[in-house]
Amino acid sequence: MRNFLFVLGIGLLLSTTNVVAATAATVNGMKITVKDANKALKVLTKGKMTWAKLPKSGKKQLIDMMAPSKLVAVVARKRLTSKEKEIAVSGYWMQKKTAKIKISDSEAKKAYNQMKRVAKKMKSRRKIPSFQQAKPNLKRQLAQEKVINSLMRKAKIKIK
Repeated sequence: MRNFLFVLGIGLLLSTTNVVAATAATVNGMKITVKDANKALKVLTKGKMTWAKLPKSGKKQLIDMMAPSKLVAVVARKRLTSKEKEIAVSGYWMQKKTAKIKISDSEAKKAYNQMKRVAKKMKSRRKIPSFQQAKPNLKRQLAQEKVINSLMRKAKIKIK
């Protein structure tokens, strides 16, 4: 699911570029701009290469890497239901938002210890992973909770 959201997000990113920008290539008539190519190259080469400096074989290779996201975006727009699109967009937004939130090891350790206390109190027979194993998931979960709590604080809920 994460890979799907990542590809969908890249596709959406690539499909919302400036129409006036110079075209590097087209995929089924859809433009990939030089600006898009340079953004990808900046990530891939850590800023060492640009579209203009790239040899023809490198340009082909780069476009071959970028084309699937364009193709997936088109198919997704056509075939996903509005509910599925909503889920994909909200999942992508949540992933993007939580990536910006930094959770300290001490926050994660506190949550881990609380989880262990609850499991012991509930007399759980499930083996609890070590803190080092659980830490990445705990940090992701805590970041999601922070985003959700922030949204809920701003929400105006009316029950009728």
